[in-house]
Amino acid sequence: MIRYLAGLVASAAALVAGGWLLLAPFALGHEGDQRTIDLATGAGVCLIAMVTAMAWATAWRARLRADGVLAQRRPALAPEPPAVPSAEELHALLKPLVAALAADQADRGEVRA
Repeated sequence: MIRYLAGLVASAAALVAGGWLLLAPFALGHEGDQRTIDLATGAGVCLIAMVTAMAWATAWRARLRADGVLAQRRPALAPEPPAVPSAEELHALLKPLVAALAADQADRGEVRA
């Protein structure tokens, strides 16, 4: 377990170093090619540090799962398809609505033939 933590700490140190390289041209007043080189190098170091940190974290998580410390992932269950009501159920559901609408239209005098 210590090797995973050591890898994460080394990645964090590299990320700090890359951050310093990104900030140094502005903090120290570098100009021209020196600024470009510092920015490009800092960006590269930060990118490699982040990828390395993600790799160490993924490896540590896999090891914790293999050791039983973390629960195994369960596959996502497919959602059940919605139940389709039968024609009789729809008729029974809509019959009171149709009756209420017919009564409302009759009250208003809008009876259609």
